[in-house]
Amino acid sequence: MMLSRFYLATIVALSLTLNGCQSLSPLTVPNVEAESQARIAVQSGDYSSAAQQYEALAESSGGTHRTRLFIQAASAYWQLGQMEQARATLAKIDREQLTPLLSFDIAILEANLAIQDLNASKALPLLDPYRADQLTARQQRILLRTRIQAYQVSENWLEMANSHIQLDNLLPDSERESNQQQLWQALMMLTPEALDLFNPGFPPATDSGWFALAHIIKTYQNNPSVLIVAMENWQRNYPNHAALPSIYQQEIETTGTMLPAQLDHIAILLPASGPYAEVASAIREGISAAHYAENSETKLHFIETQTDSVSGLSNVQDAYQQAINLNAGLVIGPLDKESIQTLAQLSQLPIPVLALNRLSDFQQKANLYQFGLAPEDDAASAAKNAMAMGYRRAVIVAPEAAWGQRIAAAFEAQWLSQGGVLLGQATYNEAEHDYADVITPLLGLSASEQRYKKVSQTLGIPAEFEPRRRHDLDLIFLAARPNKARQLVPQFKYHRSGRLPIITTSHAYSGRENAQQDIDLNDLFINDIPWAFPALAREDYTYQALTQQRSASFGRLLRLYALGADAYRLSRELNRLSHSPTLSFQGATGALSIDDNGYVNRQLNWGTFSDGKIRLLATPTAE
Repeated sequence: MMLSRFYLATIVALSLTLNGCQSLSPLTVPNVEAESQARIAVQSGDYSSAAQQYEALAESSGGTHRTRLFIQAASAYWQLGQMEQARATLAKIDREQLTPLLSFDIAILEANLAIQDLNASKALPLLDPYRADQLTARQQRILLRTRIQAYQVSENWLEMANSHIQLDNLLPDSERESNQQQLWQALMMLTPEALDLFNPGFPPATDSGWFALAHIIKTYQNNPSVLIVAMENWQRNYPNHAALPSIYQQEIETTGTMLPAQLDHIAILLPASGPYAEVASAIREGISAAHYAENSETKLHFIETQTDSVSGLSNVQDAYQQAINLNAGLVIGPLDKESIQTLAQLSQLPIPVLALNRLSDFQQKANLYQFGLAPEDDAASAAKNAMAMGYRRAVIVAPEAAWGQRIAAAFEAQWLSQGGVLLGQATYNEAEHDYADVITPLLGLSASEQRYKKVSQTLGIPAEFEPRRRHDLDLIFLAARPNKARQLVPQFKYHRSGRLPIITTSHAYSGRENAQQDIDLNDLFINDIPWAFPALAREDYTYQALTQQRSASFGRLLRLYALGADAYRLSRELNRLSHSPTLSFQGATGALSIDDNGYVNRQLNWGTFSDGKIRLLATPTAE
């Protein structure tokens, strides 16, 4: 799994603290009080102050102590996302004077800088000189976790899995389940042929057992009776294997969908007219493009659904029966919630249904899966990514409208469930343009001004005053549409938010590149689908096919086209994902997984805006 910035910074700081027992230059006298203040700044999340303090201390120090302080400064700059400043600080170090331990610290930091730039080919050689037998157990964990990040960036699932296997032996019991879940996902990305070919050993070796277990699941997942027998053989061959039962037990249960290996017919239930017609058209084109990109022989049958806007009555039951008559192996759709509710109330669904919307508070129903672009997914993904980056104390700013409050509530629920702290919330009116009354209290500027007035009254004379924002905040979570985001982000900066991260959802970005307008979004962090990032979208054959069609609505409805593409792609992933919520599939709308209620959940990509353009960042993954 990939390290969060916060976690790595903590590790580097700990490493440097431990390295402090090395001898210092005779001329070096550590400024204990100043270093203590810098450490406190790191612990409180004020990395800007910490970086400046460490760098200033380094300039006045010598020997290995000077090197350690520069590394700590660079780590703080990296924590802030100031990659160039981190590199510039590391460049001040005299490499010829490095101890082996300090060389290791620098290699880890430089490798993570390369990973942040999605440059695994640069990161991995930095780590190659270090061997496990030359490192402490703590350093081995750091090394393996950093390698795992690089392998994930390069999508080298084989080496990522091998690194997780090595790491598992070094972890306390409390951390092993999380590591094994990530290991399992890497193995599940490999084909059965690759799992067999690259199995590194023989029974009862632990590494061999992992590959053999994954090979069994991948090979027999569509044949439950054979799967059970194969699992019994595996347990005999690997009687004391380290794999926790919770990792693989769900794979051998008979719950979930069992589609045939070859789907001859798929029925797509979508409206051709009415309020959802344009949305349905984009989804339909996405499905067709994904189908043709795979050169599949599966026949697609588009069946029109209609729902009366007054009565709510739908013909979806007749359409579903038509799919049965066509011998369809899977139904994609319907789109509107009324139709989904109608299918959910049927006594049984002989054909699996992948609905293209989601019902609220729905209990699991056999063969019904719900897939949509729920705003709650975006908010939950933002909370997970922010937590993985090491942020812990947040405020929420959202519009008064119902959609904004849904996003705010979803972020809050996910944030608090992860142990985050919510320091405040504020709402704004989308019809207004000046949000000083919303921003200043949230950032503590009003309290700062009140303190100034009190001091002035006490002294009886005007005092110099510069408003200062509160420093107990780690981030601002902002829910906004594009026009409001372009207004609010500059206003936050004007009101002294400084380098305080502002994190938002895909709703803040139109999906179409417009550097002139989006220059006001610079430095904003955003969660969005892979297709919103040109670097990822251009690698997708379905995306390429759709851009060549030059549809007038493609840029505006990008996410709906992606939804259609993924709905089709899920036809070959539904068996695997429906049997385990820990498994995922990288699609056009995010990393997709299916929970126990049949909801298709999405983990989105992580990016920022630079020069008015969206730029992909390495998605952080929590420990």
